[in-house]
Amino acid sequence: MRQVKTRRVMATSLLALVLVPFFAVGAALGQRPTMQMEIPYKFVVGAKVLPEGRYTFSVSNNRVDVQSSNSGTAMGTIITQISGRGDFLQGGSLVFDTTGGGHILSEVWMPGRDGQLLHIIPNGHTHDVLLVSYLSQNRATSGKAAFDLTCGRCHGMDGKGDANADKYFKVTIPRLSSAEVQGKSDDALRQLITQGSSTMPPVEVDDAGFRHRLPPQDVDAVIAYVRTLKQ
Repeated sequence: MRQVKTRRVMATSLLALVLVPFFAVGAALGQRPTMQMEIPYKFVVGAKVLPEGRYTFSVSNNRVDVQSSNSGTAMGTIITQISGRGDFLQGGSLVFDTTGGGHILSEVWMPGRDGQLLHIIPNGHTHDVLLVSYLSQNRATSGKAAFDLTCGRCHGMDGKGDANADKYFKVTIPRLSSAEVQGKSDDALRQLITQGSSTMPPVEVDDAGFRHRLPPQDVDAVIAYVRTLKQ
C-alpha cells in the first residue's frame, strides 16, 4: 500500500519528504535551469492536462514552464522554494500529488537546486516521485544495487526465490534464474518492472517515506544484472 504523507511547507525547509524519468540537463551560467524527464502517465500542470511523454522543464522568475514537441507548453506558478532531505530529490526529481487516480505536478527539483513548490493538497493524498537517477553512476554496480533494494526482497538475493516470501504472498514467486524468466525478452522484463502485472506491482523503492519507481537507465541495469543470474 502506498504510504500517505502529510507535511507543512516553509519557505526554506520541507519537513517531510517518490515514475519514470530520463535525464537532466545542467544549465550553464546565465541560462534558465532546464531538465528533461520522461513522464509515464498523464498529469496536470496548472489548469492543463498533459499526456504521457518526454517533457522539458525550465524555471523562469516565478513560474515553471513545461514543454513538449507534441503537447505544447504548460505553465505552473511557483508558490515558494523548498529544500528537503535526501539527495534523491536534489539530483533532479518531480513530485506529484496523487488523488483519485490523477497526478498533479506539485514539486520540481532541478539538479543541485532547491525545489519549486507548485501545488498543495493538505491531506487525503499520496505522493509519486520520478527521478533522474537514484543510483550510483557506476553502471557496473548499480544493477545489483537496484536489485538488492527492490527485487531481492521477494525473489531472493540470488534470484532463486525466498520461501518466506512465497508463504507471505501465498504464491510461488518466479525464480529469476529459471528458463521461464530468462527466456523473456528485455522488453518483456522492462514491462514487468515498470508496469507490473496482475500478480506483481511495479517495482518501487521506499526512501524517507516516499515510494518511487526506478529511472529507465536503472531499470536497464537491473535487467542486465538479472541476466547474470541465469542457471
